[in-house]
Amino acid sequence: MRVLYLTYCSRRKQTAAGMLPAIRRYRSRRIRMVAALAARERAAFRILSGKYGLITAGRRIPYYDHLLRPEEVAAMTIRVTPQLHGWQRVVFWYDPTDYLTPYRAVMRRAAAAAGVP
Repeated sequence: MRVLYLTYCSRRKQTAAGMLPAIRRYRSRRIRMVAALAARERAAFRILSGKYGLITAGRRIPYYDHLLRPEEVAAMTIRVTPQLHGWQRVVFWYDPTDYLTPYRAVMRRAAAAAGVP
């Protein structure tokens, strides 16, 4: 079964100049925990970035500060939906706090549009 584990990005980031792999740029135990779980379960792993959409842990990104806003949900859903095609199941880890509502909305809409549970 093709399973994708993913979680959202982190407000806390490594501020070093230049490009860093996402797994190093984001300073989050949650992200590292989900990545490790995905590896253990032999599942793929992605991070939902409020700026870049779904990215791999190794994708090199610059420092940025952007929280996905409600008015960006539709555009981000369009961006993420094609990236979910081909997966048989998506597991999304999130903290149920209010400021993350746009991230949950993107994943719910994109998964529904891609026909992925």
